[in-house]
Amino acid sequence: MENGNETLSRGFDRLQQLLLAMNAGDELRCSEAARASGLAEPLCKTVLEKLASAGLMSHEPDGRFVRRTMADPVV
Repeated sequence: MENGNETLSRGFDRLQQLLLAMNAGDELRCSEAARASGLAEPLCKTVLEKLASAGLMSHEPDGRFVRRTMADPVV
């Protein structure tokens, strides 16, 4: 039986795989990230917001996160 840390670690591994498979222009919602990873939606939102802050994603007004390239201008 997994403990909480192992479950969380596996969830982050699944989220990382999902994010690494994204190409520029691909879209993701927090609910989709949570469903795919098994992590809580607020935790996925925090991760996606931090990636948006770093310039790797854009956070659209309708809640979508869109994968960017490093060449995309920051707006």
